[in-house]
Amino acid sequence: MNQSPLPTDGPQTPLLTGSALDDRRTQEICRSLRIRQWARLAPAALIVAAVGLLAAAGVRPAQIAVVPVAIACYVLVQITISNLLWLRRIERVLRVYPWEQRPGVRRLDANARRPRSPHVVKLSQGSGRWSHEMLASPVLRHRTWEEDMSSALWFAGDERFGGVVAIPGGQAPMFTKPRQWDPLASRRAKASTEEWDRAQRAGIDTKTW
Repeated sequence: MNQSPLPTDGPQTPLLTGSALDDRRTQEICRSLRIRQWARLAPAALIVAAVGLLAAAGVRPAQIAVVPVAIACYVLVQITISNLLWLRRIERVLRVYPWEQRPGVRRLDANARRPRSPHVVKLSQGSGRWSHEMLASPVLRHRTWEEDMSSALWFAGDERFGGVVAIPGGQAPMFTKPRQWDPLASRRAKASTEEWDRAQRAGIDTKTW
């Protein structure tokens, strides 16, 4: 499916009919993120195999390194699995909601963050209006996302429940949820049955990350 041109008539205008994952570029970005995660394990597997063979051959340094290498690889596997599960959550949202164009994002946390650590942000709603505070967490670090999203971003979801934000084009997707869940209960109570159903199908109907 070809990408529709960016609309200019407001932040709530969908970029696509259907879901965000109907967009071929978004599909390719998610596929690339998944491949990058699995690719990280290939060198680790080779190192483990090499150290194991050398240790079995009686090479003393390899025998000493077996345990530390095994621990390091175990940690890497756990991180990779965590990132893949996070990507699956993002894709679940993108299967339900379409992309919307928003005028930009404001980052409220000034300190550097580790990969996957949430950022505190507000999404622009246009005309000088901003969303409530949201937490946004990426699959992988993207060093320039603030500059890339300063004047435009894509959002898929429902601000009352959460969703996904990305650099226009679907790049660097970040799962996002309200920073304070309970104070928005009255707004969620006004959601229609259809809106609740969509949130449930997207997995964003509870405050649990």
